[in-house]
Amino acid sequence: MKNVRNIFLATGLILTSAAFAFAQSSTPKAAVESFYKFDRSHSQVFNRRNIDARKPWFSPALYSLFLKELKRQAAFERRNPNEKPYFGDGLPFQPYDETCKAGRRELHKTLVIKQEFQRARHAAATATFAFPRACTERDTNVYTIGLIKVGSRWLIDDVNYGEDTTLQERLKRKEY
Repeated sequence: MKNVRNIFLATGLILTSAAFAFAQSSTPKAAVESFYKFDRSHSQVFNRRNIDARKPWFSPALYSLFLKELKRQAAFERRNPNEKPYFGDGLPFQPYDETCKAGRRELHKTLVIKQEFQRARHAAATATFAFPRACTERDTNVYTIGLIKVGSRWLIDDVNYGEDTTLQERLKRKEY
């Protein structure tokens, strides 16, 4: 029985890895779309398990910064057990999950991915989070996703939130 379970587990891991590799090897837009398909359907808690689950989409530099942040967060939580850590609201790849009322329905923001440019080993795509037209509220968030090509795969290297800093700058900040 244990061997059968191990075979099923191994088969699942192989199929999942193959799906990640296929989506990441095509275009920057396809890599971002596959990332958000995964990201929006899984836990947003900022922890090692969830970061590792997204690792196939991260550049080595971004993944390394996340690991350093986890260590910083653990030290912060030991010193400040009652305070919310820097990424206490979760992984930083989408805005808060807000809804709007349209009649009797509550609608979530939609996501539209557009490829902005691609040059050699660098590319950018935008991720636009907006309420559907049925909503009167027009709160829209646009994130610019920076990608790099590593081998044949496009990987997320940074995120610009349309503010004064990027994800990598936030992860490299000096003060906690």
